[in-house]
Amino acid sequence: MRQLLHRQSPEGKVSRRRKLAVAGPVVVLTLALVAWGGPSAVAAASASATKSVAFTGQYSGKISVLIDNTGTSASAKITSVTGSGKATLIGASKVKGSGSTKTTSTECPIPFTGKGTLTGAKGKITFSVTESKSSGCSNGDSGAVKVTFSGVAVASGGTGVANGATGSIKFKGTVNLAGTSGPTSGSYKATFKGTLKVKG
Repeated sequence: MRQLLHRQSPEGKVSRRRKLAVAGPVVVLTLALVAWGGPSAVAAASASATKSVAFTGQYSGKISVLIDNTGTSASAKITSVTGSGKATLIGASKVKGSGSTKTTSTECPIPFTGKGTLTGAKGKITFSVTESKSSGCSNGDSGAVKVTFSGVAVASGGTGVANGATGSIKFKGTVNLAGTSGPTSGSYKATFKGTLKVKG
């Protein structure tokens, strides 16, 4: 009876061999997927891939400012910055932004900060101006003046070809203001140069 219970037919042996033959590659494939991280890891790696791109651009337009330079202190609110130009990566595009200055002295250079966007048909870049690395100085104290400025803008996102843009862009330029007190406006020209990292 024991021999009958433990005896196996030839068909049973063939069946087990076939199962082993199939199970072997399945186990190997499973281990490979676990070691690699599976399909989700491949998708995540692809989504997080970034590339560095050189960025240069030239823009010009109009700036509106509200200046308070009473007494020994001075401050200004950059109510609007608009303009157009062309840059690598996003092509023909428009700039839009605003900012402010806050200082206890009227002596140059005067630091400023702000936020803005560069928007073109190919994509959009969102940036903020680093106050500790950006400043401006005028060539006079009254009447029409020319302001020379420079600084660093930090990209904090983007869309299209600039998807997920990060990195620093140096900028510099000039503003011709109609006055140095109260609400005033003028024209500006600026250049941008830096390196961005974008997803793609």
